[in-house]
Amino acid sequence: MSNDEFSVGDLVRVHGLVSKPQFNHMIGVVKGYHENTKRYEIQPSRGSKTLAVKAVNLSDDEFLKPTEDRFKTERAYDNVFFWPSPNTTARIPIQCFSDCPSAESPKAQDTYIQNKLGWQSVDTLSGIEEEGRDKPTFLLLFDGLDESSPKNHTAMKIAKLLPEYKVQSCSRYKGTIRGVAILVYSPTTSTFSSMGMGLDHMNGQQVIEANRNRLFTPQLLYDIIQFHKTDRAERQYKNHDNPMHRVFGGFHNMTM
Repeated sequence: MSNDEFSVGDLVRVHGLVSKPQFNHMIGVVKGYHENTKRYEIQPSRGSKTLAVKAVNLSDDEFLKPTEDRFKTERAYDNVFFWPSPNTTARIPIQCFSDCPSAESPKAQDTYIQNKLGWQSVDTLSGIEEEGRDKPTFLLLFDGLDESSPKNHTAMKIAKLLPEYKVQSCSRYKGTIRGVAILVYSPTTSTFSSMGMGLDHMNGQQVIEANRNRLFTPQLLYDIIQFHKTDRAERQYKNHDNPMHRVFGGFHNMTM
């Protein structure tokens, strides 16, 4: 790629197309630049076909960039949208949206996502962890009806770490996730039952892993995604592969 206006992996919004107006306002990922046509190859957020678009019809002003200070300092987000990487060496394209409803309002959140990305369905895999946390704190959202977009290998890597009983709870997950995927902050909350363990005084007590109002910087959310590609993640998920642990976490957090 010789043109330096946009780089491979950049998120862009398409605008001002006359011949294909249906793609205006669409978010896509830069896959390359063709010097002979002076056009960028853009992978839409949904679908398999790429578009050839002039720079004048692309903008990236609205998107957070890793080189900006606020990417590391702006603690204002509880979600991270991540696109399939355009190649094996490019940084994973991500974007956080402060106006996206939280997991506390699932219907509003689903509507927001469907309107922004054109999803047909919002499907959920629960049980996503942060490094060093006793209990899951995130949900993984994806469009289980998307059969044409590029595979999101990062999302699939995250899903493969989940125990079988978590995977089976999502009927549309068949081992493949395509297109954009989303991590949404949603810490586990459970109601304790002593179940004959001699802890009757704790019956009905809420066991919560983390502050429900916690917010993150884009960098922290990106690091959570990257954690799931490491051996550390495999060890942590394996150690937590127990329904009681994933519901209640470490008993050291409870008051006996």
